[in-house]
Amino acid sequence: MSATNLSSGTWQAVTQAPLSVGNALVLLVPFTNRNGFFRLQQTNSGGGCVFQATPPVITAGASSTLTWCPIAGFTYRISPGPGIVTGDNLIVSPTTTTVYSLTASNATGVITNFTPVIVNPCGFANATNWNATLTFTYNQIASAPGFNFSVARSAVSVTFHLTPFGNGVFAFDGNATGTVSINDREDDSSGGSLVTTKVNGTGPPVPQVSTFTLGINCANGTYNFAAIVAVNATQTTISQGFTDSSPTTSVAGQVVIFPRALPTGDSTISGSATVPTIGPFTLPTSDYFTPNDTVANDMWLDGAVSDATAAPASVSWSITPAP
Repeated sequence: MSATNLSSGTWQAVTQAPLSVGNALVLLVPFTNRNGFFRLQQTNSGGGCVFQATPPVITAGASSTLTWCPIAGFTYRISPGPGIVTGDNLIVSPTTTTVYSLTASNATGVITNFTPVIVNPCGFANATNWNATLTFTYNQIASAPGFNFSVARSAVSVTFHLTPFGNGVFAFDGNATGTVSINDREDDSSGGSLVTTKVNGTGPPVPQVSTFTLGINCANGTYNFAAIVAVNATQTTISQGFTDSSPTTSVAGQVVIFPRALPTGDSTISGSATVPTIGPFTLPTSDYFTPNDTVANDMWLDGAVSDATAAPASVSWSITPAP
């Protein structure tokens, strides 16, 4: 509502209507008087008018109706589509997921709004939460001149709860359960005296450090994920009769699974693989497991193993949509 004089108490409805810009409503008003006053007054039970598609999700061959609230003096254009439109709706039948734009323009400016029409989503698109269970084991005994290594990593049914953070992508929200263990040892005699480094730990995964990211691509019918599992451990160094122990957060393993086919419907995503181990400084081009941190990385740096000679990891996973 607007008025030119507060003392008169005469308020008139403005002729313009608000347009949606991001998460705000913007009203463009030509200002021709020296004094102007404005107020908001609820007139439609709190409702609003935005550019939207109904329904927003369709199957191929079906239709959706784009609606908006036209205001006199504005020109409206929809893209992709017919260009300039009149009235307050347009029926569209896209064959693929399409984002439509509505541009409103008059002498005072131009504002554009967007709305998507999603075509043929897979059943997983409607999941609001996910439960992911990951297991892996990795063992490696290796030696190089002056070095002996023993690396043992395992995650026994580590479970992550996932919530969406973007369009078709999901992220670990912090509550992982299960058991992780690490039992590593390095004996270094290259300097003439024996130096032994041990890293031991068993317990639940460390929150925030342990992550699980899931990608769902309905258009291609594929999924992929990456997980990092860490555990609280103790690192002990023994040298010349002296022992030094300190707590540490140790990454028991990093697993990357590249795109795989989604199952039909919205059933559980599950699988298993013998995953090659990739050492540091290597760019992966396929599924891989990295036994990161301390003793495990030392094996590559000291030449005890290479990407060609490292033992593989056994990995399995189960990812279930949760309503």
